Amino acid sequence: MMKPVGFKIINNDAYLNGYKLEDLAKKYTTPLYLVDEFSVREAIRDYQKYFRGQNFKSTIVYASKAFLVPKMAQIINEYNLYMDAVSMGDLYVALNANFPANHLVFHGNNKSKEELIFAIENRIGLIVVDNYYELKNLIQLCEERKIVQNILFRVNPGIDAHTHQYIQTAKFTSKFGESIYDEKTIDNIMKTITTTKSLNLLGFHAHIGSQIHEMEAFKMEIDKMIKFQMEIASKYKYSLPLLNLGGGFGIKYEYQEKSLSIKDMMSGLSQKLDDMLVSNNMIKEVMIEPGRSIIGPAGITLYECAQIKKTYGGKNYLFVDGGMTDNIRPALYHAVYECDIVNKMNNQKEILVDVVGKCCESGDIIRHNVLVPHIDSGDIMVVYATGAYNYSMSSNYNNLFKPAVVLLGEKPIIISRKENINDLTRLFK
Repeated sequence: MMKPVGFKIINNDAYLNGYKLEDLAKKYTTPLYLVDEFSVREAIRDYQKYFRGQNFKSTIVYASKAFLVPKMAQIINEYNLYMDAVSMGDLYVALNANFPANHLVFHGNNKSKEELIFAIENRIGLIVVDNYYELKNLIQLCEERKIVQNILFRVNPGIDAHTHQYIQTAKFTSKFGESIYDEKTIDNIMKTITTTKSLNLLGFHAHIGSQIHEMEAFKMEIDKMIKFQMEIASKYKYSLPLLNLGGGFGIKYEYQEKSLSIKDMMSGLSQKLDDMLVSNNMIKEVMIEPGRSIIGPAGITLYECAQIKKTYGGKNYLFVDGGMTDNIRPALYHAVYECDIVNKMNNQKEILVDVVGKCCESGDIIRHNVLVPHIDSGDIMVVYATGAYNYSMSSNYNNLFKPAVVLLGEKPIIISRKENINDLTRLFK
């Protein structure tokens, strides 16, 4: 699925949950992020339905770096999901939205002392320790406060997932976690943990990358991680009942792209886990951390078109009023998005253009080489599958305002307002 479940074409116009996209663009101004609430809820229910097995308890952790505002945290909590965080800011937003602290999982490869103290003192459910240095710091901070903290330890299983190099996280050269093949470091970690009373190690965490479509990569991770966790538990005589496999489940961005549904991916992985844990008496619970696959297809972005400019060299540029400030992924990852003109959905597409934004950068690209119909100034473009890592990676480059986010459920709700000039100047003296 690439488009939200509520997306429809009526006559020549695009609608989402009964609302005409052209009207929403005029009402809330562009650029504009729209999120289909029904798509989000359907994805969550699919994970709950299909990630489950006979031989393990399944726990779903929403990866909030994909998209986090208070309303999203509240929706996640409605379904009793856990949620991860990767900074003190994430933790604060979640707690301020009344998300239960014991359902938060705190990640990060370089957590500051301030962040660790905040997590400990707010009784965050799980801290995922990234490295031996952090482990020593965390022990000291917990001992000073006489607090026992539940932790996971992040390890690197050395799986080369087929995705962009910037979002591969389990190669031997990755900055995340400690290698399962580094026996000396793992030994130091386990000897330290078994001699402290301030930390309770529940198991290990791994994450092999993002936007991964192949089930085999995840099955390989399951193989390696279960064997590793069982070996460590046996060697150090330490119970490790929880295994966190991370996330990274891919979605469809391009029409020709092949992507497994949540049902197919989760059914396959659940069966693999059941098969491997059938005679297991220790690993009782398995966590996964989907983010993009919950929020990505639910989101779209609207832009107002200005004109098509034809250069002396023969290149056609379609100018829109957003760009890399609201979607950095094409510039950062060479990501490809599909797009349409919402008020000309059935018009013949015959002009080849690069869709570009208004930033003072040649790399400010929304989409290379896409066919569009005749463009009139004021036409509205929709870009699909922008729910993940668009709002969360947005910036104020060129002092542009971050767009509003409107949640479309039974009625439209602004869940993050559009910035204004006062927002840009509030930090200045």
